[in-house]
Amino acid sequence: MSRRLISIPALLLLTLLATLLLPLLLLMALLISLLPGYRGTIPTLLFVLGYLWCETIGVVRSLYIWLRHRDPADFIAANYRLQYWWTDALKRIAQSVFRLRFEVHGEDALQGAPALVLPRHASIADTVIPMVFYAMPRQVRLRYVLKKELLLDPCLDIVGNRLPNYFVDRDGQDSAAARHGVTQLAAHLKTDEGILIYPEGTRFSESKHAALRARYADVPEMLAQLDRWQLLLPPRLGGTLALLEANPGRDLLFCAHSGFEGSSHFSTLINGSWMNAHIRITFWRVPFADIPAQVPERIAFLFSQWDRMHDEVAAASQPPTLLDADGVSQETRLSRTDA
Repeated sequence: MSRRLISIPALLLLTLLATLLLPLLLLMALLISLLPGYRGTIPTLLFVLGYLWCETIGVVRSLYIWLRHRDPADFIAANYRLQYWWTDALKRIAQSVFRLRFEVHGEDALQGAPALVLPRHASIADTVIPMVFYAMPRQVRLRYVLKKELLLDPCLDIVGNRLPNYFVDRDGQDSAAARHGVTQLAAHLKTDEGILIYPEGTRFSESKHAALRARYADVPEMLAQLDRWQLLLPPRLGGTLALLEANPGRDLLFCAHSGFEGSSHFSTLINGSWMNAHIRITFWRVPFADIPAQVPERIAFLFSQWDRMHDEVAAASQPPTLLDADGVSQETRLSRTDA
């Protein structure tokens, strides 16, 4: 509660100031955007303002839900609707101001009973993918494994604690307490509910990849994993294996994507790296019957899926093939010319 006494007033004050000062902020952003390396300043400003208003509206709606819905089932349903709205609004704002394009593959994998979702994690912004492209269209209620730092976000703090999520200490997510918390998410899972966990435990970046290499320089097994998945972080096994152990019979839904790297840090938003990004997303489903029962085989299975995750990310990171008027790629046309 003490955390909210700081975060909510700070949010409201920032939203008010940003709105009142918007003409001045836009002028400053326009001037800054003329400098090399700052072409994303205006879109970033507009996105931040949109985020502040989504947060403010979310806090107000959460208060209304608390006052209006006394029936427990109605209360939970209203909070899920607010979660859907908040996530979709942020996605639409980002798509508009940064002129993003989305390309989704493997949509057949989204069919069927709610699954355990294991996505790649490269940016705070990519958290919208499972909600917008899976949970909302399929009316799936996702239980999340989230890091405790996100509780500084007022909406995630309020609504996230009303719904059956688990906020884990990121540095200790392989501890017994964390594994127990993840396991409890799978208890009494309803027919319309799934669970989401980020196996990497944190957002991928080249610097984090290098830091792991330096930290585990004397651990050949970890170095082999880092060499194996150069575009991903190795999966942290504690929470993921705990979830697979407690799995009440759900399929696994994996999600690979590329294009969110330009939103990984505030600096990449400012420098325009995310402008006109082409975001490619691929889903695939593994039936429950194909998940090994024993831990060693489960680890090998998870690593094999991470191999596919790496391949999908690598393929999605390649520039799109350009076709000419005859439907022939430029590379093919050049090779025929050379021949």
